[in-house]
Order: sequence, then C-alpha cells, then structure tokens
Amino acid sequence: MLHKLFFPLLFFTLLQTNPIPAYGELQSARAIEIQAAFLVKFCSYVKWPKEAFPDSDTPITIGILGRDPFGSTVDKIARSFKVNGRDIEIRRVTAPQAIPNNHILFIPASEMEKMDSITTALSNRSVLLVGNSAGFLDQSGIINFVMIDKKIRFNISRTNCQKAGLEISSKLFSVAHKIK
Repeated sequence: MLHKLFFPLLFFTLLQTNPIPAYGELQSARAIEIQAAFLVKFCSYVKWPKEAFPDSDTPITIGILGRDPFGSTVDKIARSFKVNGRDIEIRRVTAPQAIPNNHILFIPASEMEKMDSITTALSNRSVLLVGNSAGFLDQSGIINFVMIDKKIRFNISRTNCQKAGLEISSKLFSVAHKIK
C-alpha cells in the first residue's frame, strides 16, 4: 500500500516545488511575437525621404542583424501587411555591407558591440534602428523595446530619428513609453 502511494506523492511534491518552465517560455515566445508585430507595424508610422525608394513598387525592407530572434513569425506578419501599396520584405543580415540596404534594421542585444561599425555604415542613410537592449538609444538607436509591468513597450529617441532623416508619426510618439 505504501509503495502505491509513494510515487504519486513524490510526483505531486516535485510538481509543487519545481514549477514547469513552459509558462516562462510561453511568455518569452509571446514577447517575441509582440516585438515582431511592432517591428512590422512601425512601417506605417515612419516617413522616409523620397530617395529611400527608387521606385513606387520598391518594398520596405526590414533587416534583422545577426541571430534572428523572431524566426518565421516576422515573415508571416510581413506577408500579411502592406504600407502605402508597398510590400514588406524581411532580410537576415550578417555582412555589414548589407546593412544600408534596409529601411528598418533590428539589432538584437547580441549585436550591440557592433553599434559603432553599424552607425558608420549607415552614415547619410535613413534607416530606422530598432533594438531591445539597455542603452540602445544612447548608442544611436531610434526605437528600443522595453518590458514594463510584464508588457512589451518601446522608447523612442526623437534626436536620433532626426539625425537619421526620418519622420515618425505623432501617433507612434503618443503610445511610446518614453521619448528621449
């Protein structure tokens, strides 16, 4: 009888003392989905100079530098979205030479040590730099994702936006967590 009760009690006790990590993983996966959706949606709230688009059918390109945290999620969102008749194209970027060929560039935390070379490659280019790292806006970033009360929000650097020659809609500024 004791043998029959021992394993169920042990299993129950382990469940109580060791929470299942799936909940945390789901939160992380959800945060990634939200950031991917924001990244694509930002296209609707940014105005690039005319020379950023050689033709009227040139797509808006979103580059993801280094290790891609979004996977296929950002591709699915981008395929279902158009801005002013323009498709949105996702590119994975590894070479610094390809960085300027994007309208938006997502720079994950793992690539922050390259910010000096990135900003050098982008001098005189109008590229919206988006990241999710502490200090990103202090290193020429324009929009930075932050976690506030378990919700994904973003901060915007108006100064860096102006330096890049971009115009961000007042609607996007109005929903930002902080404006620097």
